[in-house]
Amino acid sequence: MKKELVRLLSLWASPYGLRVQLALKAKGIEYQYIAEDNKNKSELLLSSNPVYKKVPVLIHNETPICESLIIIEYIDETWPAPPPLLPSHPYDRYLVRFWSNFIDQKLIEVMGPVFSGITAENKSVVWKKGQDEFAQMAITIERGAAEMELRGLIYVEGKTCLGYMDLCFAPYVALFGAVEELFGLKLPGSEKCPKLQKWIQNLLTNEEVKLTLPDVDKIVKHIKEAFGAE
Repeated sequence: MKKELVRLLSLWASPYGLRVQLALKAKGIEYQYIAEDNKNKSELLLSSNPVYKKVPVLIHNETPICESLIIIEYIDETWPAPPPLLPSHPYDRYLVRFWSNFIDQKLIEVMGPVFSGITAENKSVVWKKGQDEFAQMAITIERGAAEMELRGLIYVEGKTCLGYMDLCFAPYVALFGAVEELFGLKLPGSEKCPKLQKWIQNLLTNEEVKLTLPDVDKIVKHIKEAFGAE
């Protein structure tokens, strides 16, 4: 049987690329990691993702697959051996897709202005608005985390592998630490978001998460260089 060639085009700081790395590791799939540079994108990336021209891209043999959450589903369907990444029940699949999409969209909505819209004149206003929206986002995710924990859809102590929802959310954990250090944006504590905080702490005990996520200090440095944040 011909050995399959699996390549991942990504950036070390991309939460979307990190979730694909975690998915490949969860499935035990051997792959070649190809580091990209946003300022000098390779011809392979541009030809593999001509629509968005961005990472991550999974190239399975010669077939490119784009968009991280779609890639995770592709991985789960192409390599169906345990552990499954998506739940089997239709409602559970709906739940993890819904909340993964919410988290991605809401973080872009909340963090985009903070990263790119701060000036000396509006700093305090942007930070205050960002903190309010960040906290409200977390409180909303708390509701989802409570239901998903009840249905066994998120990583808890004693669970052996990460699921779809964990793969989506885990890469943001390091980012949360970085934006707290840089901008003072802090998730509500356990008194307001007990399920969310428990989920975060449980994810941080997972060996693959610990090995895959970049250090907070490295992310802080990257954000400063990329966005001029101080």
